[in-house]
Amino acid sequence: MDFKTFLEHFDTIAQAPNGIAKLRSLILNLAVRGKLVPQSPEDEPATELLKQVQEIRKAKKIASKKSEKLEIPENWSLPAGWVWTCLQELGEINPKNDLPDEMEVGFVPMTLIPTDYRQPVDYEKRQWSGIKKGFTHFANGDVGVAKITPCFQNKKSTVFSNLPNHYGAGTTELLIFRSLLGAIDPRYVLIFLKTPSFIDEGVLRMTGTAGQQRVPRDYFAGCAFPLPPLAEQKRIVEKVDELMALCDRYQQSQETQDKLRQKLRGSAIASLMNAETDEELQKSWSIVRDNWRSLSQKPEDVGDLRRSILELAVRGKLTAQDTTDQSAFLVANQIKHKKNHTTKSKQAEKAVNFPFEIPSNWIWLKINDFYDVSGGIQKTPKRAPISNYFPYLRVANVQRGYLDLDEIEYFELLDGELERWHLESGDLLIVEGNGSEKEIGRCAIWNDQIKQCVHQNHIIRARPIAHDSQSFTLMFLNSPSGMAEMRSLAITTSGLYSLSVGKIREIFVPFPPLAEQKRIVAKVDELMQMCDLLEENLCQTQQRVEALAASAINHLTV
Repeated sequence: MDFKTFLEHFDTIAQAPNGIAKLRSLILNLAVRGKLVPQSPEDEPATELLKQVQEIRKAKKIASKKSEKLEIPENWSLPAGWVWTCLQELGEINPKNDLPDEMEVGFVPMTLIPTDYRQPVDYEKRQWSGIKKGFTHFANGDVGVAKITPCFQNKKSTVFSNLPNHYGAGTTELLIFRSLLGAIDPRYVLIFLKTPSFIDEGVLRMTGTAGQQRVPRDYFAGCAFPLPPLAEQKRIVEKVDELMALCDRYQQSQETQDKLRQKLRGSAIASLMNAETDEELQKSWSIVRDNWRSLSQKPEDVGDLRRSILELAVRGKLTAQDTTDQSAFLVANQIKHKKNHTTKSKQAEKAVNFPFEIPSNWIWLKINDFYDVSGGIQKTPKRAPISNYFPYLRVANVQRGYLDLDEIEYFELLDGELERWHLESGDLLIVEGNGSEKEIGRCAIWNDQIKQCVHQNHIIRARPIAHDSQSFTLMFLNSPSGMAEMRSLAITTSGLYSLSVGKIREIFVPFPPLAEQKRIVAKVDELMQMCDLLEENLCQTQQRVEALAASAINHLTV
């Protein structure tokens, strides 16, 4: 494979999801397999380098640990002039520095070890006397790699350079390689240490307890290392530098495009939200509909549009109002009368600080005004299913806008509990607590999918009273405004956000005329289907790009 062939596939891979990261890994992988630059018959073979290193060891009386038989990776053949060896044959592992106490050197904690190939290492100035004990020693030109998880997996490794007075020390969680004779370019060693093959195999060989696992020194020192001729090492390093710089430019360009795309998408959505007339709304909606594919790149981007649709719907901006609709105030009075509530005056309701303005023929109602709100059954050891057990819903079953009923559990009910706690079609189910602020209060409608089903106490049930408004209420609670209201009411304890039956009862919900609610729900369903189509198209585009990228990578690595 020549450089021209690689560049022909470069753009295809870069455009795939995580394409730049895949390119960087591919570059490193091709580099250590001898597929990135051509070999030259004029280069001195790597076997000669090994002989020279051994002569230096004998002359300087530098001992080396006897290497065990190398485990050569399968399906990895080396080009002519290369040789399999290991780092402990090429230099020293974790050497010590013998320096004057008063010398100023560099100190490198783990936080300053870079993850990026081209990022230089930084340091703090220290006196040698203060760091010579209890820390890892190194010098300019040494190669260091983090041995502890997750730093090892994150590719924290570097070639030390520009250290004060040439030397330094740092975190004890480093493994250090120091070359003998200059038989190996340290930057080539760094390329190898950042390859997926080295990282993946190192992870498999880690030892220690969870969270404190480390790569053994023997793996670092003795794993099979593909050594090219020194002249080719330098050509490889130059080519990797060139290609990594190209990746940087691609990444910067993509980030600039993404920021512009986000800005344009935000502007388009803002135009939707700020439209004051039906004509402005239709115009803004046409712009969004016709240009959304160019305003979005990932399927997740459609989420912005979905949230905007819900917000427009619950503010009365999605469909036109009809003066012939039965008054929302009249319907509310009928519901409250059935629940034996006294209707508050409109003036009293206006005193509340509502989150936004609603059309003149809408009103604000507390959930408790038109729902019967209650908690569920607490799960205890005595609920272990024995003979009178029934299915129940857990928090995991109630997602935002839908129910996940793939896994249903059962617990024992006592006499009369099924009649009291069973779910009915049309019940609105609201999650009481969650560790994520974004998931608090997620809700869905129960449509009697499972007979004789009850719910756990971490799910709050809101049962409609003499009306059919749960679909619109669901829209509001799952809209940005509704979610913000529930977040503001949630209590945080030990990282868990929780609501209560009492707080749910006090939430104000916009209440349009029932006929308008049906029109809004139908319109939202229509627009959500369009979002589904947009999302599907983006998924298909992403899959095609991923397939092309995978094909290109396979072509380049075969």
